[in-house]
Amino acid sequence: MLTKKDKILDTSLQLFMKKGFDATSISDILSKTGIARGTLYYHFESKEAIMDAIIERLLDQVLKKIENVLGNPRLSQSEKFIAFFSSINLTQLTGDEEIVEYFNQPQNALFHEKSNQLLIEKLSPVLTQLIIEGIETGLFDTPYPAETAELILVGITGFVDSKDSPIGHVRRMESFIYNISCMLGLTQSHIDEMKTLFLGEG
Repeated sequence: MLTKKDKILDTSLQLFMKKGFDATSISDILSKTGIARGTLYYHFESKEAIMDAIIERLLDQVLKKIENVLGNPRLSQSEKFIAFFSSINLTQLTGDEEIVEYFNQPQNALFHEKSNQLLIEKLSPVLTQLIIEGIETGLFDTPYPAETAELILVGITGFVDSKDSPIGHVRRMESFIYNISCMLGLTQSHIDEMKTLFLGEG
């Protein structure tokens, strides 16, 4: 059974997607949920706070999925690194491509900006630790694990923003893989694994 907080979040997301964030009022949310105004404000102080909670809930699901994968003792350090990237897939996670498209529409710039910011904040420590462990095992070679992690995540959010043609997207992705390999000192076999993951080629 849904908690009142989850009911508010689920309903608000539906309304934001249908009407847009700016056009959706607190009264709309109250009417749709049937929840009292005082109850809503007990959980969220504003519509913006509801938006933040929706984004955080989605990214917490991503983080949980990543942590489950990285906690698998059967995976090598290289496999964990590849699995980290394959886990950052909101469409696969939510099962709803419409939600992901909503985040990326120009009129939802605030949603998009906050989701990118939170993604970097939440995943930077995880990727940093993964890189540090990779350095210790000899997989990676960089004196800047934290900075490299942040740059990689900024690059990932950039792909979401990109409006490239299919050819342009492939070229941008090849550039991304190349730059990751330079920053981390990846071997050719690991570069090939990255290409297989992102481009479907070896």
